Amino acid sequence: MITWTIRTRLTFWYTCIFGGTLFLFGVLTYFAFSYVNSKSIDIGLKEEADGIIHYAQLSKDYLKEYIERISNESGEEWAHEKYVAILDNTGNIQFISGDIKGNYLPLSSHQIQEILSGKKYYKTVKNTKGHPLRIITMSMNDGLQLIQVGFVFKNNKTSKTFLMMLMSLGGVAIIGSLLGGRWMAKKALDPIDQMIRELQNIETEHLNRRLTIGPVKDEIHKLANVINGMLSRMEDSFKQVRQFTADASHELRTPLAIMKTGIEVALRKSRNALDYQQILANTLDDLGRLSKIVENLFLLARADARRYEIHRERMNLSTVITDISDQFMIVAEAKNISVSIEKAEDVFIEGDELLIRMLFFNLIDNAVKYTSQKGSVSLALHKENGFARAVFKDNGIGISQEEMPHIFDRFYRANKARNADTRGGGLGLSICQWIVKSHHGTISVQSALHKGSTFTVTLPSC
Repeated sequence: MITWTIRTRLTFWYTCIFGGTLFLFGVLTYFAFSYVNSKSIDIGLKEEADGIIHYAQLSKDYLKEYIERISNESGEEWAHEKYVAILDNTGNIQFISGDIKGNYLPLSSHQIQEILSGKKYYKTVKNTKGHPLRIITMSMNDGLQLIQVGFVFKNNKTSKTFLMMLMSLGGVAIIGSLLGGRWMAKKALDPIDQMIRELQNIETEHLNRRLTIGPVKDEIHKLANVINGMLSRMEDSFKQVRQFTADASHELRTPLAIMKTGIEVALRKSRNALDYQQILANTLDDLGRLSKIVENLFLLARADARRYEIHRERMNLSTVITDISDQFMIVAEAKNISVSIEKAEDVFIEGDELLIRMLFFNLIDNAVKYTSQKGSVSLALHKENGFARAVFKDNGIGISQEEMPHIFDRFYRANKARNADTRGGGLGLSICQWIVKSHHGTISVQSALHKGSTFTVTLPSC
């Protein structure tokens, strides 16, 4: 299979279109020239016939001699042979003279009547030698007679010369269009070649490079902008992947290092059963944290690959938020934190109950986790303008304005949170954001350092 480059295809189509247009123009020009040439022959015939008619009016006695003389003249360059015939008003020959007397054109009675009424009758026939013979028949002598003049134009040098000139100019023009089309295609695609060379030099280590954009805002300019936008997104994605890998390694390394250290300490000397139980309990706690991080990573990986199947069903959010708040009331009591529901209207949505429970669980867990002793966590659920609005409010340590834009980033934990006695993996809010977006909702936060935070989730109701 022959594969043509874009440059070759552009050249081919340009040459074909130009050549087709030129051919059509040449054909029309040649036919126009032929038409004009044919009209000039008819004009010559009529002038010849009018001259004879005029001479007949001046001198009838010498008409035959005059006809004999002019019918044997060489004539114009396009009329090498001719004849002149005088007919009566019934079409019978009275007199004929010339080189081609045998080519006289008989007329029907209907044609004779039309000619006698003043019509000029033109006819082209082939003579005995196969050459075109153009004949005119006119009325003369006040309708008593007819005159018929015929010219043979066997070698029309003017038409042939004009045709050869058209063909020569057309050939030169097509060759010129081929070369010009090739040059124009090269000039048009030079920016593409430059973009290819620049893209070949961009590797994963240099994703900050961008294509050179020319001043002309054409299609190449738009393409370069699109590619630069794609490179920016790729750069951000690679940065996120690198940051994600580094953060994941850090988060996984910490519990693994703790478990390794605990086991090494346990093996250094013999201990009683109580010490071993404590070491195993600590290891189990770290394994639980490690397992939770791995599960969250797996969930986010499936979400990024769009391989997580969301099972939507009609559900009452009031039941979900009440169940989860009841679970946390026991945990919160240990820290002397009150968890209360200020308002819980019956609001129904179409969603995945497992994910919605995970969303509410993470938000309430964060609120309890980052609220100091004797603090409070309040929950509210109501319907507003066709949307379910859930509000999670605490008076805990809060979030600084500098950290607010990053709280939904993976593995991000604010400094205050890191200094607190928490063991989160920094993935909870990232998962919350994905769950909300997958249900076509929004999640927002308002917070002030040392004053607490308020998370608001808005989901379409049904």
